[in-house]
Parts: sequence; structure tokens; C-alpha cells
Amino acid sequence: MTFQIPEGLAPEAYPLAWLLGTWRGPGFLAYPSIPQRGVLTEAEFTHDGGPYLAYSSTTWLLQTPLDSLEGEIDVDALQPGQVWSTESGFWRIAPQDPAGAADGTGTAGPAPGADAAGTEAAGTESTGSFGPAGTDAAAPQEAEGATPARHQPKSTALEVLLSEPSGHVSVFLGAVEGPRVELSTDLVARTATGAEISAASRMYGLVGGELLWATDLAAFGHELQSYSSGRMQRQE
Repeated sequence: MTFQIPEGLAPEAYPLAWLLGTWRGPGFLAYPSIPQRGVLTEAEFTHDGGPYLAYSSTTWLLQTPLDSLEGEIDVDALQPGQVWSTESGFWRIAPQDPAGAADGTGTAGPAPGADAAGTEAAGTESTGSFGPAGTDAAAPQEAEGATPARHQPKSTALEVLLSEPSGHVSVFLGAVEGPRVELSTDLVARTATGAEISAASRMYGLVGGELLWATDLAAFGHELQSYSSGRMQRQE
């Protein structure tokens, strides 16, 4: 589908335009010493004309029983309970150096000739699935009939800075490729009393009009492993 670039969005942020808006939906989390629990997550991406997106997200434990992420889910019927976590920060395309792309993985901003009508790259959905917490989350794979590789959107270097009230801040580095994002922590800093988190990786993808996400976490002495995943619907 064709994606409309919002008015006033900085060209540098065009590769992230498909994320703009408010997303809400169910998920699961599970980790050693944390039994699997259903959660409700709401994420908001906004812009103020600068070369970045502002981001905030809150996750609540669900009061409504949740058996699976499969099939039709009425997000409005999900009842949030206690806040589990919240975070905020900024997403930006890595600035180009004078010689070209920041690290050779792609270009910052739209391709030459792109206009405010949008691009196929920003609106083309990923294919594949993200598994629930406690399972192997499969990365979106090329499906039968998918666009040939030579027509796939370029990978563009991405930087994400996040802070959480649990006493730590994280710098994620990664890439956005069409409507798919992969991130891994480059730095995690915490206060003396902050949560003992040493590394994390995240994946986001637009699948069937929904924003699917998955997080792996290394914390409290455990190796990097599946922590949470879910699906969110864009809110009007």
C-alpha cells in the first residue's frame, strides 16, 4: 500500500513515518523467576518537525484473561491493571557523514526523488511472525510471492535512546528496512539502585496492519533470552 508522509515531518525521519501514531494491544512476558503473564501495551510515536520521532510506551498487567495472541482480539475489551513498566525516548536515523551513509548500511532520509505522497518502502508490510514470550520468536521471513530482493527497501542505520523509571537508560543501535526494525543495546547505564539489566534486543514489524514486537533481555545474571512479545493495533 502507499503510505502518506505526514505534513511537517522532517525528511530525515521519513523511513520511520510508518510508526507514527498510537498503538495498543496485548502481549505476554515471561522470564526466569517471572511466570508468564498477559500484558497490555500502548506505544505512541510523535514528531515535532525535528529529525527524529519522540516515543513513549506503557505496559500494564492484564486483568482480562489472555490465552493466545492468535486470531481476532478486541483490544477495547482488554482491562489494564497494575503498571508493569514505562519508558520514553527518541528514535532517529543515524546522520550521514560527509562521505555518505553513517556506517555504510544505507542512507539517512528519503531516496532521491521521494515526495510527500509517500513511498512503497515505508508502506510495504513485513511477512512472518513474532512468537510469544517463552517461545522462539521467528523473524519475519520472505514469503512466497514476496517482492524480489533487488526491489527490497534499503537498510537504514537507526539510533534509539530510552529511559525508564526503574533506574536505567539504554542506547540501542540497529536498522530500519521498510516496515521492519531490529535493535540491540550498545550501552545500558543504571543508577546504584537501578534494575540489573545488561543487554537487550528488540524487533518491530508491520504485519497485517498491526505492529508486532518482541524483546529479548539479559538481566539479573541471566543470558540474553526471550522476555516479551505482542501485537498492537493502530488507534484512531
